[in-house]
Amino acid sequence: MKKPRFFCCLAAVLAMALPVAASKAAAGLAALFPDLDGWTRDGAVAAFQPDNLYEHINGAAENFLAYGFQRLAVQNYTDKQKRSLSAEIYFHGSPENAFGIYGSEKPLAGDYLAIGGQGYYEEGVLNFFSGAYYVKLNGFDLGADGRATLQGLAERIAAAIPGTSRLPETLSAFPAPGRVAHSERYIASNFLGHDFLLPAFTADYVLDGEKFQLFIMKADSEETARAALQRYAALDKGLPGEKIQPGSMTINDPYNGPIQLWWRGAYIWGLNGQTSAAAKSLEALGRNLL
Repeated sequence: MKKPRFFCCLAAVLAMALPVAASKAAAGLAALFPDLDGWTRDGAVAAFQPDNLYEHINGAAENFLAYGFQRLAVQNYTDKQKRSLSAEIYFHGSPENAFGIYGSEKPLAGDYLAIGGQGYYEEGVLNFFSGAYYVKLNGFDLGADGRATLQGLAERIAAAIPGTSRLPETLSAFPAPGRVAHSERYIASNFLGHDFLLPAFTADYVLDGEKFQLFIMKADSEETARAALQRYAALDKGLPGEKIQPGSMTINDPYNGPIQLWWRGAYIWGLNGQTSAAAKSLEALGRNLL
């Protein structure tokens, strides 16, 4: 059957609008790249969307997409000494997602910097997140002033990024005693290996020589939290999902062992790792959270 003329015209308009929208999005990121004294831009800004991100980071694209990647802009720089810089700005839609992708790549022990929400430096590399943006800088043959060069570029980009530039507020609920420095993460999907669980903030602990992990999940409503817990409880033959009530519970996860949880309102928080030292930390987390 022949399509009505109206729908054909609408399809044509939408087809033209998509590249225009993508172009505007890329232009917004491109505006964050500064001009640098002593450096020239090496070519135009390259732009990538979810459907072609693999062309730039083949093998790593799936991880970025899991954290809500929306667009990427890349600008290269060079100077008269044949040194080069590469600046990549990824937009992930929310501060949680930007922190999440940053956290999935950051080292546990690193040279951390107060740039944006948080950043770190390694030889030839400086990465940071700020608001909903993840920024990756690479320098090649920079010599002795490589760190200063990358840090100067990072500070210029961070100053241009709109929105807040701090760690997610939820992280402040994790109690300090025993918390492993820079171990905080945001897991956007498949937390504990289950696709029905909510995204989770996590932090690792070593207390009295014992290791464990605390986590926080926040749903958009109490009913959403209940639904996730009911599906989780279904894995535990001794805990019928319909009997799930706010408060404390332990779910015998067949893949992760006993997981101690608390549920109140939209919040679920818990403990992965049954140790004698962990109970007080879990109690402190609940107090800080509510």
